[in-house]
Amino acid sequence: LDFGSVPDDTPVAPIDATDPLARKLELAEEFRQIGDMEGARDLLEEVLAKASGPLKARAQSLLDGLG
Repeated sequence: LDFGSVPDDTPVAPIDATDPLARKLELAEEFRQIGDMEGARDLLEEVLAKASGPLKARAQSLLDGLG
């Protein structure tokens, strides 16, 4: 199984864990880990549409890693 890869140069910045968009980002990462790429993609696209700053950059990086 190919779970995709996350680029090593992914920006890492503090993200507020109480932010609902941050939680969606975490869920997208979990979906990716279990092989649900479509579920991960859907969540990441939602985060991209609504987020800004480091959260948006992280979501874009993860989405790019899905291929």
